[in-house]
Formats: sequence, structure tokens, C-alpha cells
Amino acid sequence: MLEVRDLVIGYGKPLTRPISFRLGSGEAAVFYGPNGVGKSTLAKTLATLLRQISGSVFVDGIPNVKARDKIFFLPETVDVPERVKAVEYVEALASFYGAGDSAEDVLEIVGVPGELLLGKMSQGMKRLVQLAAALAVIPKVKLAILDDPYVSVAPEKAAEIHSEVLKRIGGSVLVVTARVPLKAHLQFDFLNFRP
Repeated sequence: MLEVRDLVIGYGKPLTRPISFRLGSGEAAVFYGPNGVGKSTLAKTLATLLRQISGSVFVDGIPNVKARDKIFFLPETVDVPERVKAVEYVEALASFYGAGDSAEDVLEIVGVPGELLLGKMSQGMKRLVQLAAALAVIPKVKLAILDDPYVSVAPEKAAEIHSEVLKRIGGSVLVVTARVPLKAHLQFDFLNFRP
């Protein structure tokens, strides 16, 4: 379960009014809105990469800063090691979280050959490899946070992968940021949280 109580995010100065919501195991929320409104700041705060101005975040009743090992964060940036094969990247990330899915299986879902070097791929293909790793990891964590996960991905492919992500939530909680609404249990127009 994810519980957010009166959370205010920002960089010294508040970017939002207090945000409160609760998601149970197997549920997903999408925070959508245009660039620059604070969606990534929210994602990074939930993932403990940024400190909140005020409020609390709990993962299964534990403060998020004490539950870091149960949180997966996919950043908005597409930054991967250039000299690693796609299959090696997915295997390495999956093993960190104890994920059992075959790297080849999740790469097949996203449509990327496992033997390709990441440095030889387009930005969109690199993102697909990151998404394959996320597909492997999501069932093994308590909270998965995907920050604008479909950047550089064709809309049809993004919809297909998003459906697969939703199937794999299992007992996890999923939080996604996006520029447009996506299928989820809860959808929040991030502009409504602005002060």
C-alpha cells in the first residue's frame, strides 16, 4: 500500500498544495500534465531521491525513506550504459530486485533483440529496454514509480506496453507520470495540485 499524507514538494519553495491519496496493492495512479509542472519532482520525492518540504509518504506502513529497497524508480531520462547488450542490462537490473522473469521474454514483449548493444540503439529503443527491465522488476517491489515512461516511444507501442505493465502490478503499487491521461485506478491532473 502507498499512503501519501499532506505531501508538499518543491526545491525549497513549494511547487504544490498538500497532496493526499492512498493506493492499495495492485492499484495504479497516473499524474498527468504539461512539462514543468512538478510531476518528476513528485516522482523523485516518492522514490526518496528528493526530500519533501512537508508531509509523509508510507509504503506498507513504513516511511518511504526506510523502504527504499522496496521501491523501483524509472527516471524520465533515457540514460543507459553504451557498451552493454540489452539482455545484460535487463538481467543486471532484474537480479538487483530478485526478479525471475527471463530477460529475453520481457525484451520480446517490447520488441528489442537482446544481443544488440545499447550504444547502437536509437533513443526509443533504449527506452524500450528500460521498460523491459521495469516489466521484470515491477512484480518484485512494493512501489514502482515510472516517470514519463513512454517518452521516445511510439503511441501504439506505448499503449501496448502500458497494458502489460498494468497486468504485472500484482501486489505492487504503481505510480506513473505522463503528459496525457493513461489507464489507471486513479488519474490526477497535476495542474490541480499547483498552489
